[in-house]
Amino acid sequence: MSVRHERAMHRAACLVGGYAAIYTVLMRMSLGSSQTVNLLEALSSLLSKCFAQAFLFFLGSVIYGASVFAASYLKQKGKADVCNISAVINIAGFVILGVLPTDIPPVVGLYPTFIMMSFMWVVFGSMGGYASAPIFSTNNFRQTVGSIAEYCADGDKKHLDKAKYFAGTLLMFHIGAAAGYAGCLAAGKYAAFFGILPCAVLLAAVNAPKLVSLLHSAKSHSPLNN
Repeated sequence: MSVRHERAMHRAACLVGGYAAIYTVLMRMSLGSSQTVNLLEALSSLLSKCFAQAFLFFLGSVIYGASVFAASYLKQKGKADVCNISAVINIAGFVILGVLPTDIPPVVGLYPTFIMMSFMWVVFGSMGGYASAPIFSTNNFRQTVGSIAEYCADGDKKHLDKAKYFAGTLLMFHIGAAAGYAGCLAAGKYAAFFGILPCAVLLAAVNAPKLVSLLHSAKSHSPLNN
């Protein structure tokens, strides 16, 4: 797999990550891409003796952890096309998000994204020469600014390449988030169904070399070339 192809897949994954992130913030009142808030909510509920609520947050962490385990296992074994699996899981997750009621506990509404985003992070988080999560922005922002500072300090172009990589990650993530905002504004919780579109872009990016190869093969066997 070429670095160029890996970066194309990572950019497409960022579109999905941004769309899912803004959707959960607007429709489920929390970020469904990571576990920081979820674990803090679990601890807060436990200390407040809201045990039923604490259990829901704890269950969310178990779901996230199990998904990380599954994705890491499949990736390490190398016996499954985890890139396509991740894309399909995201499609299924957006469909489930679109049909879940809005009056359920917000954390339960995040369960699908706990599965979707954990797979995305494991599968697409180390592509194109750098480790970059396609599902949130903090480290990508830090890496962008830090790489620019390093380039200004020593003029080494490898820092400039790194800055461009992480800046591109931020750009694609927020393009996805902007699309998600527009979708939520137009369709509310049903904007989840629109999330299938960036997933289709991801599938196309993952399978682009195969598609190009098939087109070349079909063209070479065409009667017009004989």
